Amino acid sequence: MNKKYKLIFLTFFFVNILFAQKNYTLTDVISLAHGQSLSKKRVENSFENKYWRYNSFKKSFLPTINFEGALPNLNIGLTEVTQPDGTVTFQRTSQINSNASVSINQPIRWTGGNIFVSSELVRLDWLGNSPFTSYRTNPFYIGINQPLFKHNRFKWSSKVEPLVYEEAKRLSVEQSEDVSIEAVRLFFDVLNKSSQYEVAKLNKENSDTLYKISKGRYSLGKIAENELLQIELTSLNAEKSLAQSALDIQVSEQALKTFLKTTYDEELILEIDTVLPLRNINVKKAVMLAKEHRSEYIAYERRKIESERDLDKVEKDNRFNADLFLAYGVTQTAPSLEGSYQNPLDQETVRLGVRVPIYNWGLSKSNIKQQQANTELIQNQVEQDQKNFEQDVFIIASQFNIMSQQVIIAEKAMVVAKKRYEVSKQRYLIGKSDLLTFNNSLQERNLAINSYYTTIASYWMSYYNIRKLTHYDFVNQKVIEGEEFKGE
Repeated sequence: MNKKYKLIFLTFFFVNILFAQKNYTLTDVISLAHGQSLSKKRVENSFENKYWRYNSFKKSFLPTINFEGALPNLNIGLTEVTQPDGTVTFQRTSQINSNASVSINQPIRWTGGNIFVSSELVRLDWLGNSPFTSYRTNPFYIGINQPLFKHNRFKWSSKVEPLVYEEAKRLSVEQSEDVSIEAVRLFFDVLNKSSQYEVAKLNKENSDTLYKISKGRYSLGKIAENELLQIELTSLNAEKSLAQSALDIQVSEQALKTFLKTTYDEELILEIDTVLPLRNINVKKAVMLAKEHRSEYIAYERRKIESERDLDKVEKDNRFNADLFLAYGVTQTAPSLEGSYQNPLDQETVRLGVRVPIYNWGLSKSNIKQQQANTELIQNQVEQDQKNFEQDVFIIASQFNIMSQQVIIAEKAMVVAKKRYEVSKQRYLIGKSDLLTFNNSLQERNLAINSYYTTIASYWMSYYNIRKLTHYDFVNQKVIEGEEFKGE
């Protein structure tokens, strides 16, 4: 390959690499996390689970149609047969019994009962020396099964399940913001490790330069051997820190790529945005928004209702209760299918079952008292949890209002520390400052850089935490709505 074509090839190669690289801002990383990360998928799957639970709850109050049958049921063997005089003998029988029924059941939400309508057909084929066929039909059979004075689970689930679903919708918003917070943490972890690497690399370069200069000064007798050894030790430590920083970058980058589900060989060039989108929020408004939108407030109400439900169940399970069963239908039997539908006879059933606890040594009373105490405890806990949560929101919102100022201070401190380090370095190189002063300026510079990245990362995590607490976008002044799952 001649030089001309080689130059064209290399130019094309490096241009492709340049355009293949993409710079990622924090917004890009968060968008990528919400688009393809496993954490976001878990949020969606968790909400989908609650959606189908609520869907099943709603469908449970709709009528169900069922078919049951035995087609056929062959029975050959000894069977008890009652004789005309009332005695029982065992006789060998051979018969085929076939039956089929269709039923419609409708739960009654507010009473806890069940209405049903059914239709049944039975055919009996008697085999042997005197074979015959008989049909029995129930063209229709309608009835109601109604518990009396019992705990109505339908009524209580109608109160609880909508709250569970609403809690899940709100929780999905908060979990989505957790995805953003995790993206922020990993994003700035990479930036912080990269900054530490640059600091370590600069420290290594400076340490090598100082070591060379110090060896010359030592040979001229201007510094003691102890000072030279200290500088040499500083250079070795700088080399060790540089190697560790290089490893830390790789680990943090791989953690971010794993979170974003990107390939390990993809290069992520991160850019920090120093413009802060929000500097101050109204603390009272934040508390009010949290009370309106947080899942905890739905959970507080749900816990109260669940405690009342449990108390209702214990009270009614330990007292008088009864079951009422009423049914009416028609039936007939005949040797032929057509005949079994002619001149049907009525069929009625009325049954009232009761249960009356007479004496159980005070067990029922103890169970009720225990649940009453537990219900009161839950009510008090909910009230305390609510107050604690409002206080937490107030504190977090107040802390956020000083975060932007802390970022500005940390940035200024970093600039001052860098400048002081450069001045101290130059003064040491020309012999107008001692090693202790130089090392102090170096440590302060490193601490200031690390403090800046830690502070700005804390700001962004606090920013998304405020969104999570309030379900509100203070920048665009709108409520953060959860995604509705429509089902398939």
